[in-house]
Amino acid sequence: MAPMHRMPRPSGLWAQATVAEIIEALDGARCSAELAGMATEEFVVRELLLTVIQQVDRAVTAARRLLPPS
Repeated sequence: MAPMHRMPRPSGLWAQATVAEIIEALDGARCSAELAGMATEEFVVRELLLTVIQQVDRAVTAARRLLPPS
């Protein structure tokens, strides 16, 4: 009898990819926030905080994809 090969579940891979995207976005936000705390120029701080907001929004969008449709 030949060995059976099982394909990975697409939904499981999709969920893993979504979680990885959330982690990446939150890591980017954390790094930007840390840099903003170290910056002394107002423009730099403002730009870094905008990056934080964008990355958190990205993480929220990805997390919403994990929720079942209502």
